[in-house]
Amino acid sequence: MRYVTFISILCLLIITGCSQSTDNSDQNIELSVSAAASMTESLLELKETFEADHPEIKITYNFGGSGTLRKQIEQGAPVDLFFSASKTDYEELEAADKVDQGSIIFTNNLVMVSSSESGFNSFEDFYESDKKMAIGTPDAVPVGSYAKQALEKMDVWEALQGRLVLTKDVQQVVTYVTDGVVSAGMVYESDLNRLENIHVLETIDPSYHSPIEYFIASIQPGHNQSKEESAAVDLFYEYAQNETSMKLFESYGFETENKAKE
Repeated sequence: MRYVTFISILCLLIITGCSQSTDNSDQNIELSVSAAASMTESLLELKETFEADHPEIKITYNFGGSGTLRKQIEQGAPVDLFFSASKTDYEELEAADKVDQGSIIFTNNLVMVSSSESGFNSFEDFYESDKKMAIGTPDAVPVGSYAKQALEKMDVWEALQGRLVLTKDVQQVVTYVTDGVVSAGMVYESDLNRLENIHVLETIDPSYHSPIEYFIASIQPGHNQSKEESAAVDLFYEYAQNETSMKLFESYGFETENKAKE
């Protein structure tokens, strides 16, 4: 009787083990993607289309300033892919041997915007007032760095000290302008797609700042990354650069310049 009982338990353990192994093999692969805040809406839509085509892969985003996200990766954050709004942050990761493969994907432009209620019709109107303007923190947020370069080129950076509100990312600039916390802000042209009751005071001359280039990078995998996870990273990396995805990014105001990968 004891022998029969032992055999029964052994069979049960074998069956349970097989079942668990099967369940684990059917689990979804999860990819962690860090991305510039200015890409929030476009990447959320990309996630929908990608997961519809590849339901076995789930995308989790961490949006923020490119500089902050880059530092997180340097400090060992478990990130599979990185979308950077800054060439400098991309190149610093490359220099630190954190990039497995990477590429420029599109460009953007810088604009100064104001709420419709402000009464401003030009940059000069704003400059002659005592109102405040939001920009990204220059040392941490690419859009802030570009804004500082432009304001210095326009010879108004020093004069505007005390009127500038520094933010953690471009999303916060957008929020401050739309909520009336400030009267003006420096944002990307692509951000105009999500702004209501806002008008452009000035499109900044591209020669006033460094080129606004966006990069995609797959991050060097950790020792525990499986072949399936590595394949999923490569798949999303290629998917984000195909012709359909480039058209999606164009619809959000980015300039892809035929950078789609075949």
